[in-house]
Amino acid sequence: MVNKNKAPKPEQTAKKHSIWDNRLFVLAASLLCAILSWSIVTLTLDPEGDKTFTVSEVSYSYNSNLYTSLGLDIVETEQIGNIQVKVEGSGTVIGQLQASDLIVYPNYSTVSGAGEQTLSLQARVSSTQFSTNNIEVQVVSPKQVTVVFDKVGEKTLPITVESANLSVADGYMLYRSSSVPAEVTISGPQSELDAITSVVAPVTVDGELSDSTSVTTALEMRDENGNVISPQYASMDSTSANVTLTIYQVRELPLAIDFINVPTGFDTSSLKYTLSQETMVVAGPTRTVSALSELSVVSFDLGQQFAFDRDYQLPVELPSGLVAQDDTSSVTLSFDTSDMASVTINVPNIRTINMPSNYDITVQSERVSNVTLYGPKDEIENLLPDSVVAQLDCQNLQITAGQQTLPVTIQVPSSSRIFAVGSYTVLCQITSR
Repeated sequence: MVNKNKAPKPEQTAKKHSIWDNRLFVLAASLLCAILSWSIVTLTLDPEGDKTFTVSEVSYSYNSNLYTSLGLDIVETEQIGNIQVKVEGSGTVIGQLQASDLIVYPNYSTVSGAGEQTLSLQARVSSTQFSTNNIEVQVVSPKQVTVVFDKVGEKTLPITVESANLSVADGYMLYRSSSVPAEVTISGPQSELDAITSVVAPVTVDGELSDSTSVTTALEMRDENGNVISPQYASMDSTSANVTLTIYQVRELPLAIDFINVPTGFDTSSLKYTLSQETMVVAGPTRTVSALSELSVVSFDLGQQFAFDRDYQLPVELPSGLVAQDDTSSVTLSFDTSDMASVTINVPNIRTINMPSNYDITVQSERVSNVTLYGPKDEIENLLPDSVVAQLDCQNLQITAGQQTLPVTIQVPSSSRIFAVGSYTVLCQITSR
Protein backbone atom coordinates (compact mmCIF):
# COMPACT_ATOMS: atom_id res chain seq x y z
CA MET A 1 0.00 0.00 0.00
CA VAL A 2 1.36 3.19 -1.09
CA ASN A 3 1.33 6.21 1.30
CA LYS A 4 -0.16 9.06 -0.75
CA ASN A 5 0.81 11.67 1.83
CA LYS A 6 4.36 12.09 0.75
CA ALA A 7 6.52 14.51 2.57
CA PRO A 8 7.15 17.72 0.49
CA LYS A 9 10.53 18.31 -0.88
CA PRO A 10 12.65 20.87 0.93
CA GLU A 11 12.76 23.20 -2.02
CA GLN A 12 9.03 23.17 -2.07
CA THR A 13 8.61 24.14 1.57
CA ALA A 14 11.09 27.14 1.63
CA LYS A 15 9.54 30.52 0.45
CA LYS A 16 11.83 33.04 -1.36
CA HIS A 17 12.26 36.56 0.25
CA SER A 18 13.47 39.89 -1.55
CA ILE A 19 14.68 43.33 -0.27
CA TRP A 20 11.76 44.81 -2.14
CA ASP A 21 9.53 42.98 0.26
CA ASN A 22 10.76 45.49 2.94
CA ARG A 23 8.14 48.24 3.11
CA LEU A 24 10.52 50.82 4.64
CA PHE A 25 13.12 50.18 1.98
CA VAL A 26 10.59 50.69 -0.75
CA LEU A 27 9.50 54.04 0.75
CA ALA A 28 13.08 55.26 1.09
CA ALA A 29 13.91 54.21 -2.44
CA SER A 30 10.83 56.00 -3.78
CA LEU A 31 11.83 59.24 -1.99
CA LEU A 32 15.36 59.00 -3.31
CA CYS A 33 14.13 58.51 -6.83
CA ALA A 34 11.86 61.55 -6.51
CA ILE A 35 14.76 63.69 -5.31
CA LEU A 36 17.01 62.47 -8.10
CA SER A 37 14.31 63.13 -10.64
CA TRP A 38 13.74 66.68 -9.34
CA SER A 39 17.49 67.35 -9.33
CA ILE A 40 17.85 66.17 -12.89
CA VAL A 41 14.98 68.37 -14.01
CA THR A 42 16.13 71.50 -12.12
CA LEU A 43 19.83 71.11 -13.01
CA THR A 44 19.53 70.12 -16.61
CA LEU A 45 16.00 70.78 -17.68
CA ASP A 46 15.08 74.02 -15.63
CA PRO A 47 12.19 75.54 -17.52
CA GLU A 48 12.11 79.30 -18.07
CA GLY A 49 9.34 81.45 -16.65
CA ASP A 50 8.42 85.01 -15.79
CA LYS A 51 6.84 86.91 -12.94
CA THR A 52 5.81 90.52 -12.36
CA PHE A 53 6.71 92.20 -9.08
CA THR A 54 5.52 95.50 -7.57
CA VAL A 55 8.37 97.73 -6.27
CA SER A 56 7.30 100.51 -3.91
CA GLU A 57 9.72 103.32 -4.88
CA VAL A 58 12.45 104.60 -7.18
CA SER A 59 16.01 104.70 -5.85
CA TYR A 60 17.33 108.11 -7.00
CA SER A 61 20.68 107.66 -5.27
CA TYR A 62 21.71 104.61 -7.29
CA ASN A 63 24.48 105.48 -9.79
CA SER A 64 24.41 109.11 -8.54
CA ASN A 65 28.08 109.54 -9.49
CA LEU A 66 26.91 109.86 -13.11
CA TYR A 67 25.42 113.32 -12.39
CA THR A 68 27.46 114.46 -9.36
CA SER A 69 30.61 114.15 -11.48
CA LEU A 70 29.10 116.93 -13.62
CA GLY A 71 28.69 119.19 -10.57
CA LEU A 72 24.94 118.59 -10.52
CA ASP A 73 22.51 117.58 -7.87
CA ILE A 74 18.86 116.60 -7.86
CA VAL A 75 16.59 119.43 -6.74
CA GLU A 76 13.24 117.78 -7.48
CA THR A 77 12.03 114.26 -8.19
CA GLU A 78 8.77 112.78 -9.29
CA GLN A 79 7.30 110.74 -6.50
CA ILE A 80 5.95 107.53 -7.96
CA GLY A 81 5.24 104.12 -6.45
CA ASN A 82 3.89 100.69 -7.32
CA ILE A 83 6.36 100.22 -10.16
CA GLN A 84 5.69 97.04 -12.12
CA VAL A 85 8.86 95.06 -12.78
CA LYS A 86 8.90 91.90 -14.93
CA VAL A 87 11.54 89.22 -14.35
CA GLU A 88 12.10 86.50 -17.00
CA GLY A 89 14.45 83.52 -17.02
CA SER A 90 15.31 80.74 -14.63
CA GLY A 91 12.19 79.51 -12.93
CA THR A 92 14.25 78.39 -9.97
CA VAL A 93 15.60 81.89 -9.35
CA ILE A 94 12.33 83.62 -10.07
CA GLY A 95 10.56 81.33 -7.66
CA GLN A 96 12.77 82.52 -4.83
CA LEU A 97 12.72 86.27 -5.62
CA GLN A 98 10.74 88.86 -3.66
CA ALA A 99 9.99 92.50 -4.51
CA SER A 100 12.47 93.64 -1.84
CA ASP A 101 15.25 91.93 -3.82
CA LEU A 102 14.73 94.34 -6.73
CA ILE A 103 15.85 97.97 -7.19
CA VAL A 104 14.39 100.49 -9.66
CA TYR A 105 16.49 103.49 -10.68
CA PRO A 106 16.67 106.22 -13.36
CA ASN A 107 19.09 105.87 -16.24
CA TYR A 108 21.43 108.83 -15.59
CA SER A 109 23.70 108.11 -18.56
CA THR A 110 21.78 110.64 -20.69
CA VAL A 111 22.16 113.52 -18.18
CA SER A 112 24.43 116.26 -19.53
CA GLY A 113 23.45 119.45 -17.70
CA ALA A 114 21.02 121.34 -15.49
CA GLY A 115 17.28 121.39 -16.12
CA GLU A 116 14.23 119.14 -16.11
CA GLN A 117 14.81 115.81 -17.80
CA THR A 118 12.71 112.72 -18.46
CA LEU A 119 14.69 109.58 -17.77
CA SER A 120 13.93 105.94 -18.47
CA LEU A 121 13.59 103.60 -15.53
CA GLN A 122 15.74 100.52 -15.14
CA ALA A 123 15.68 97.64 -12.69
CA ARG A 124 18.01 94.97 -11.42
CA VAL A 125 18.28 92.35 -8.72
CA SER A 126 19.97 94.02 -5.78
CA SER A 127 20.38 90.96 -3.56
CA THR A 128 23.71 89.22 -4.00
CA GLN A 129 22.40 85.78 -3.01
CA PHE A 130 20.87 85.22 -6.44
CA SER A 131 22.63 84.49 -9.70
CA THR A 132 21.44 86.94 -12.34
CA ASN A 133 23.12 85.25 -15.32
CA ASN A 134 19.96 83.45 -16.45
CA ILE A 135 17.34 86.17 -15.79
CA GLU A 136 16.29 89.42 -17.41
CA VAL A 137 14.74 92.31 -15.43
CA GLN A 138 12.78 95.14 -17.03
CA VAL A 139 10.43 97.90 -15.86
CA VAL A 140 6.93 97.47 -17.26
CA SER A 141 5.11 100.51 -15.85
CA PRO A 142 5.75 103.38 -15.48
CA LYS A 143 8.76 103.37 -17.74
CA GLN A 144 9.90 106.99 -17.24
CA VAL A 145 10.40 109.50 -14.45
CA THR A 146 10.91 113.29 -14.42
CA VAL A 147 13.95 114.64 -12.54
CA VAL A 148 15.14 118.26 -12.16
CA PHE A 149 18.91 118.84 -11.99
CA ASP A 150 20.85 121.97 -11.15
CA LYS A 151 24.19 123.09 -9.81
CA VAL A 152 23.64 123.21 -6.05
CA GLY A 153 25.58 125.55 -3.80
CA GLU A 154 25.47 127.67 -0.64
CA LYS A 155 25.69 131.36 0.18
CA THR A 156 25.82 133.11 3.55
CA LEU A 157 24.11 136.49 3.98
CA PRO A 158 23.86 138.84 6.98
CA ILE A 159 20.41 139.42 8.43
CA THR A 160 19.20 143.00 7.92
CA VAL A 161 16.68 144.22 10.49
CA GLU A 162 13.90 146.24 8.86
CA SER A 163 12.48 148.68 11.42
CA ALA A 164 10.79 151.26 9.18
CA ASN A 165 7.36 150.47 10.60
CA LEU A 166 8.36 151.00 14.24
CA SER A 167 6.98 153.92 16.25
CA VAL A 168 9.32 155.47 18.85
CA ALA A 169 8.09 157.81 21.62
CA ASP A 170 9.08 161.48 21.60
CA GLY A 171 12.45 162.05 23.21
CA TYR A 172 13.66 158.57 22.30
CA MET A 173 15.38 156.94 19.35
CA LEU A 174 16.13 153.50 17.99
CA TYR A 175 19.86 153.37 18.60
CA ARG A 176 20.65 149.89 17.42
CA SER A 177 19.02 146.69 16.25
CA SER A 178 20.65 143.28 16.25
CA SER A 179 19.55 139.76 15.50
CA VAL A 180 20.41 136.26 16.64
CA PRO A 181 21.51 134.61 14.44
CA ALA A 182 23.33 137.47 12.73
CA GLU A 183 23.54 135.61 9.42
CA VAL A 184 21.99 132.66 7.61
CA THR A 185 23.26 130.11 5.13
CA ILE A 186 21.06 129.42 2.11
CA SER A 187 21.46 126.20 0.13
CA GLY A 188 19.87 125.26 -3.15
CA PRO A 189 20.17 125.57 -6.93
CA GLN A 190 22.71 128.15 -8.05
CA SER A 191 20.17 129.84 -10.30
CA GLU A 192 17.95 130.53 -7.28
CA LEU A 193 20.88 131.54 -5.06
CA ASP A 194 21.93 134.17 -7.61
CA ALA A 195 18.51 135.81 -7.36
CA ILE A 196 18.68 136.17 -3.55
CA THR A 197 20.58 139.33 -2.59
CA SER A 198 19.46 139.90 1.01
CA VAL A 199 17.78 138.31 4.01
CA VAL A 200 15.54 140.65 5.99
CA ALA A 201 13.96 140.44 9.44
CA PRO A 202 10.92 142.79 9.27
CA VAL A 203 10.00 143.97 12.77
CA THR A 204 6.65 145.33 13.90
CA VAL A 205 5.78 146.27 17.50
CA ASP A 206 2.44 147.55 18.77
CA GLY A 207 2.49 151.00 20.37
CA GLU A 208 5.33 153.50 20.84
CA LEU A 209 8.69 152.28 22.05
CA SER A 210 10.37 153.99 25.00
CA ASP A 211 12.45 151.08 26.23
CA SER A 212 14.58 148.33 24.69
CA THR A 213 12.75 145.16 23.70
CA SER A 214 13.21 141.83 21.90
CA VAL A 215 10.90 140.21 19.35
CA THR A 216 10.96 137.04 17.24
CA THR A 217 10.26 137.52 13.55
CA ALA A 218 10.19 135.38 10.40
CA LEU A 219 12.97 135.91 7.88
CA GLU A 220 12.37 136.91 4.27
CA MET A 221 14.55 136.34 1.21
CA ARG A 222 14.59 139.31 -1.17
CA ASP A 223 15.90 140.16 -4.62
CA GLU A 224 18.00 143.13 -5.69
CA ASN A 225 14.88 145.32 -5.90
CA GLY A 226 13.82 144.50 -2.36
CA ASN A 227 10.97 142.25 -3.42
CA VAL A 228 10.17 139.20 -1.31
CA ILE A 229 10.88 135.99 -3.20
CA SER A 230 9.97 132.40 -2.38
CA PRO A 231 12.41 130.06 -4.14
CA GLN A 232 11.06 126.68 -5.14
CA TYR A 233 14.03 124.69 -3.88
CA ALA A 234 16.45 126.95 -1.93
CA SER A 235 16.13 126.92 1.84
CA MET A 236 17.68 128.75 4.82
CA ASP A 237 19.28 127.05 7.80
CA SER A 238 17.16 129.30 10.03
CA THR A 239 13.74 130.68 9.16
CA SER A 240 13.38 133.12 12.07
CA ALA A 241 15.52 135.44 14.20
CA ASN A 242 15.35 136.97 17.66
CA VAL A 243 15.70 140.74 17.15
CA THR A 244 16.79 143.09 19.95
CA LEU A 245 15.80 146.76 19.61
CA THR A 246 17.94 149.10 21.73
CA ILE A 247 16.05 152.30 22.57
CA TYR A 248 17.98 155.39 23.82
CA GLN A 249 16.70 158.56 25.44
CA VAL A 250 17.67 161.75 23.62
CA ARG A 251 18.48 165.01 25.47
CA GLU A 252 20.13 168.34 24.76
CA LEU A 253 22.46 169.22 27.66
CA PRO A 254 24.71 172.21 28.38
CA LEU A 255 28.46 171.70 28.07
CA ALA A 256 30.78 172.45 30.98
CA ILE A 257 34.55 172.42 31.39
CA ASP A 258 36.15 170.29 34.08
CA PHE A 259 39.08 172.34 35.41
CA ILE A 260 41.88 170.38 37.04
CA ASN A 261 45.15 171.27 38.84
CA VAL A 262 43.63 174.29 40.58
CA PRO A 263 44.62 175.66 44.03
CA THR A 264 42.71 174.51 47.10
CA GLY A 265 39.60 176.65 47.50
CA PHE A 266 39.83 178.18 44.04
CA ASP A 267 36.52 179.47 42.63
CA THR A 268 36.33 178.24 39.01
CA SER A 269 33.21 180.35 38.44
CA SER A 270 35.45 183.44 38.54
CA LEU A 271 36.90 182.36 35.17
CA LYS A 272 35.16 183.95 32.21
CA TYR A 273 35.17 181.64 29.21
CA THR A 274 33.09 180.56 26.23
CA LEU A 275 32.78 177.36 24.26
CA SER A 276 32.30 177.19 20.51
CA GLN A 277 29.27 175.01 21.23
CA GLU A 278 27.26 175.61 24.37
CA THR A 279 25.07 172.48 24.25
CA MET A 280 25.17 169.03 22.77
CA VAL A 281 22.44 166.56 21.87
CA VAL A 282 23.30 163.13 23.21
CA ALA A 283 21.56 159.77 23.47
CA GLY A 284 22.01 156.93 25.88
CA PRO A 285 20.29 154.55 28.27
CA THR A 286 17.41 156.29 30.04
CA ARG A 287 18.84 155.62 33.49
CA THR A 288 22.10 157.39 32.56
CA VAL A 289 20.73 160.30 30.52
CA SER A 290 17.90 161.24 32.90
CA ALA A 291 20.39 161.66 35.78
CA LEU A 292 22.50 164.31 33.97
CA SER A 293 22.11 168.09 34.24
CA GLU A 294 25.17 168.98 32.15
CA LEU A 295 28.01 167.40 30.24
CA SER A 296 31.60 167.79 31.40
CA VAL A 297 33.00 166.82 28.09
CA VAL A 298 36.62 167.97 28.44
CA SER A 299 39.24 168.44 31.15
CA PHE A 300 41.38 171.58 31.17
CA ASP A 301 44.62 171.72 33.17
CA LEU A 302 44.46 175.27 34.49
CA GLY A 303 47.79 175.07 36.32
CA GLN A 304 49.68 174.04 33.18
CA GLN A 305 47.79 175.15 30.06
CA PHE A 306 46.42 178.62 30.82
CA ALA A 307 47.85 181.62 28.95
CA PHE A 308 46.64 184.99 27.71
CA ASP A 309 45.37 185.46 24.15
CA ARG A 310 45.05 181.83 23.31
CA ASP A 311 42.23 179.50 22.24
CA TYR A 312 42.18 175.79 23.04
CA GLN A 313 40.89 173.02 20.81
CA LEU A 314 39.68 170.34 23.20
CA PRO A 315 38.40 166.87 22.25
CA VAL A 316 34.92 165.84 23.28
CA GLU A 317 34.99 163.06 25.86
CA LEU A 318 31.45 161.92 26.56
CA PRO A 319 30.68 159.79 29.60
CA SER A 320 30.63 156.05 29.00
CA GLY A 321 27.43 154.86 27.34
CA LEU A 322 26.50 158.17 25.70
CA VAL A 323 26.69 158.94 21.99
CA ALA A 324 26.63 162.36 20.28
CA GLN A 325 23.82 163.03 17.84
CA ASP A 326 25.88 165.37 15.67
CA ASP A 327 29.34 165.37 14.15
CA THR A 328 30.95 167.25 17.03
CA SER A 329 34.29 165.72 18.01
CA SER A 330 35.87 168.80 19.65
CA VAL A 331 35.02 172.23 21.05
CA THR A 332 37.02 175.47 21.20
CA LEU A 333 37.62 177.02 24.63
CA SER A 334 38.25 180.78 24.79
CA PHE A 335 38.94 182.84 27.95
CA ASP A 336 37.93 186.47 28.45
CA THR A 337 41.07 187.93 30.07
CA SER A 338 40.16 191.62 29.71
CA ASP A 339 39.81 192.00 33.49
CA MET A 340 42.77 189.77 34.35
CA ALA A 341 46.47 190.43 34.98
CA SER A 342 49.55 188.37 35.72
CA VAL A 343 52.63 188.79 37.86
CA THR A 344 55.87 186.87 38.36
CA ILE A 345 57.28 186.82 41.88
CA ASN A 346 59.64 184.94 44.18
CA VAL A 347 57.88 183.08 46.99
CA PRO A 348 59.86 182.90 50.26
CA ASN A 349 57.05 181.34 52.26
CA ILE A 350 57.56 177.54 51.99
CA ARG A 351 55.36 175.30 54.11
CA THR A 352 55.69 171.52 54.65
CA ILE A 353 52.62 169.38 55.52
CA ASN A 354 52.01 165.66 56.11
CA MET A 355 55.55 164.92 57.28
CA PRO A 356 56.47 161.21 57.22
CA SER A 357 57.02 159.51 60.58
CA ASN A 358 60.31 157.88 59.65
CA TYR A 359 62.08 160.83 57.99
CA ASP A 360 63.06 164.41 58.84
CA ILE A 361 62.76 166.80 55.92
CA THR A 362 64.65 170.09 55.84
CA VAL A 363 63.89 172.50 53.00
CA GLN A 364 67.19 173.93 51.77
CA SER A 365 65.72 176.31 49.16
CA GLU A 366 65.23 179.80 50.53
CA ARG A 367 62.53 180.65 48.04
CA VAL A 368 60.64 179.46 44.98
CA SER A 369 61.68 181.71 42.13
CA ASN A 370 59.79 183.07 39.15
CA VAL A 371 56.29 181.98 40.11
CA THR A 372 53.71 183.19 37.54
CA LEU A 373 50.32 184.10 38.96
CA TYR A 374 47.07 185.04 37.21
CA GLY A 375 43.93 186.63 38.60
CA PRO A 376 41.70 189.71 38.64
CA LYS A 377 43.62 192.92 38.02
CA ASP A 378 42.72 194.52 41.33
CA GLU A 379 43.92 191.51 43.31
CA ILE A 380 47.10 190.97 41.31
CA GLU A 381 48.10 194.62 41.69
CA ASN A 382 47.83 194.43 45.50
CA LEU A 383 49.37 190.95 45.86
CA LEU A 384 52.45 190.73 48.15
CA PRO A 385 55.01 187.87 48.00
CA ASP A 386 54.32 187.05 51.66
CA SER A 387 50.67 186.35 50.75
CA VAL A 388 51.72 183.45 48.54
CA VAL A 389 52.61 180.02 49.95
CA ALA A 390 54.67 177.26 48.30
CA GLN A 391 53.25 174.14 49.89
CA LEU A 392 55.21 170.89 50.09
CA ASP A 393 52.78 168.01 50.68
CA CYS A 394 54.74 164.86 51.62
CA GLN A 395 51.75 162.51 51.83
CA ASN A 396 52.04 160.89 48.41
CA LEU A 397 55.72 161.48 47.64
CA GLN A 398 58.37 158.81 47.18
CA ILE A 399 60.99 159.89 49.73
CA THR A 400 64.47 158.46 50.32
CA ALA A 401 67.30 159.60 52.55
CA GLY A 402 69.62 162.20 51.06
CA GLN A 403 69.20 165.33 49.00
CA GLN A 404 66.05 165.34 46.89
CA THR A 405 64.10 167.83 44.76
CA LEU A 406 60.40 167.73 45.60
CA PRO A 407 57.39 169.43 43.94
CA VAL A 408 55.39 172.20 45.60
CA THR A 409 51.99 173.74 44.84
CA ILE A 410 51.38 177.46 44.90
CA GLN A 411 48.55 178.66 47.14
CA VAL A 412 47.13 182.13 47.79
CA PRO A 413 45.12 181.67 51.00
CA SER A 414 43.77 185.23 50.89
CA SER A 415 42.20 184.83 47.45
CA SER A 416 39.91 182.31 45.77
CA ARG A 417 40.49 183.79 42.30
CA ILE A 418 44.30 183.80 41.91
CA PHE A 419 46.12 180.73 40.53
CA ALA A 420 49.65 179.86 39.51
CA VAL A 421 50.70 178.38 36.17
CA GLY A 422 53.76 176.19 35.86
CA SER A 423 55.67 173.51 37.79
CA TYR A 424 57.74 174.40 40.85
CA THR A 425 60.13 172.50 43.16
CA VAL A 426 62.32 172.94 46.22
CA LEU A 427 65.56 171.24 47.27
CA CYS A 428 65.29 169.21 50.49
CA GLN A 429 67.63 167.30 52.79
CA ILE A 430 66.05 164.07 54.01
CA THR A 431 67.35 162.04 56.94
CA SER A 432 66.08 158.87 58.56
CA ARG A 433 64.88 159.04 62.12
